[in-house]
Amino acid sequence: MVVTDDFVFIHTFRMAGSSIGNYCMKELDGKMIGYHKPHSLLPSEYSHLPVIGTVGNPLDWYISVYTHCLQIFSGTFLNFLLDFKQYDFKETIKRLIDTSWMTSTDKEKSLRHFPQSYNWDAVRLDNLRKDEFQSYLDGDVGFLSWIFNYMYSKDGSTDKVKLCKLESLGKDWKKITGNEVSFKWLNSCTNGVDYISQYDNELINLVEEKDKDYIARFYSQGIVK
Repeated sequence: MVVTDDFVFIHTFRMAGSSIGNYCMKELDGKMIGYHKPHSLLPSEYSHLPVIGTVGNPLDWYISVYTHCLQIFSGTFLNFLLDFKQYDFKETIKRLIDTSWMTSTDKEKSLRHFPQSYNWDAVRLDNLRKDEFQSYLDGDVGFLSWIFNYMYSKDGSTDKVKLCKLESLGKDWKKITGNEVSFKWLNSCTNGVDYISQYDNELINLVEEKDKDYIARFYSQGIVK
């Protein structure tokens, strides 16, 4: 979360947040008040400011999450969920967005990786606590839908957040802030692997089922690979 004189930017995992956050801090004298800190924890002294966030196509976003975790392979939600075991792309995404495969032992083991609390000033890869992980396990939506609601909800609603689509980031940013910025961001590092072609009908149907409300809101014309 970065605060400027004119708005608050919420940095969501794998949503161009580093590029936008760095711009806000360097060009707008913004200050970070919590890495990946959600809207619900916005200090009251900044509640008068508009809040900006980003959203992206689910198919692209899941690829970004997968390739990021392959590179880092420590300290991320996906690595904890899979107990640091490597699966191919399709199996990984299936396990991420539909946790029905997890036994009680799997859940308990994964929960042990997450802290009860932490210092918001620390830069962590996803900054999620035990309670957040438990809430995902207790829900029945895809990880993208869950993290969208977690990061942007305040008082039970995400409607107060002004959202930029990654596919039209510069245009949307200008419309919201009045500033013309050419953001340079890397959605994922695929090392030449065509992950988008690895989405078969089964996996696309699963994404459409688990993230149906998110897709209906932002990609009403459907998600196409």
